[in-house]
Amino acid sequence: MPLSLNDIPPHVAQTMENEDSWDFDIFNLETACLKRPLTYLGLKIFSRFGVCEFLSCPEATLRSWLQGIEANYHSTNSYHNSSHAADVLHATAYFLCKERVKQSLEQIDEVAALIAATVHDVDHPGRTNSFLCNAGSELAILYNDTAVLESHHAALAFQITTRDDKCNIFKNMERNEYRTLRQAIIDMVLATEMTKHFEHVNKFVNSINKPLAALEENGVR
Repeated sequence: MPLSLNDIPPHVAQTMENEDSWDFDIFNLETACLKRPLTYLGLKIFSRFGVCEFLSCPEATLRSWLQGIEANYHSTNSYHNSSHAADVLHATAYFLCKERVKQSLEQIDEVAALIAATVHDVDHPGRTNSFLCNAGSELAILYNDTAVLESHHAALAFQITTRDDKCNIFKNMERNEYRTLRQAIIDMVLATEMTKHFEHVNKFVNSINKPLAALEENGVR
């Protein structure tokens, strides 16, 4: 694995040259880095967004964190693996760079979104919430049959992060800012529960349509 962004092998770096494009191919990266795309892509995208600077976090700590998170995705899982997480991270970064999105966000929002994208399916067992609840699984019991997987992903991500200083990307943050960032990450991960999907989409559409309707009423075209 790379010690830093500058240590990424040339053939891997080449596959990430267009990572800021919607046409970026995550499967090319997956092949080039032997199914460890999250660490490589995470190093590049987090660098582009100045995440280490925002967190006052050395790049070595970020690398250890990415490796720790990626190690808890299961390569045997055909969909919810680290390539899926890297793909979602890429899409998140792409949309964060869109002007209308960028105008409405502060850097803490961007950092929260990138971290949430990275961890949002960590340790996914390849089963749905309904399956886990119906099977009476330990996770379902632990989280009271409510947002079982999403709660697990968020909780485990913070457990992995805070149990070892080597990968604790939050250790140098001021406490109140950390609490704000932590809550934003949790909210974003919990929002990936599919039963909330249409509610969130409707809120998003309304947040766009209302300002447009107001402009039309004022005669602005």
